[in-house]
Amino acid sequence: MTSTDPAAMFREMLGEWEKMANSLGGGLAKSDEFTRFMHGATAAQMNSQEAISGMMTLALAAANMPSRAEIEDLSARLARMEATLGRIEEKLGGPPERTNRPKPSRTRKPPAAKA
Repeated sequence: MTSTDPAAMFREMLGEWEKMANSLGGGLAKSDEFTRFMHGATAAQMNSQEAISGMMTLALAAANMPSRAEIEDLSARLARMEATLGRIEEKLGGPPERTNRPKPSRTRKPPAAKA
């Protein structure tokens, strides 16, 4: 009697199942019905994303909060201002030097550690 390797049997079964799935999926993907279905599903997803985005914009406006587009616009404007400021500093010879201000004195002492 010869012993059979269960792992080898599983790998062979999995390989056969993969071949069948690839054959079926390849044929299905080439059909016009599948193509139309996928186009319809993609269009439905895009429409739902657009509707959700519109609802979020309205909800944020009602809560007096900025929308994502407004935040992105502010971020871009801030980046342009920082770039302009960097160019101005460069023409003036670098960032302004800070004066050495004295640090405030520490009047409170930490509690003594108990031994």
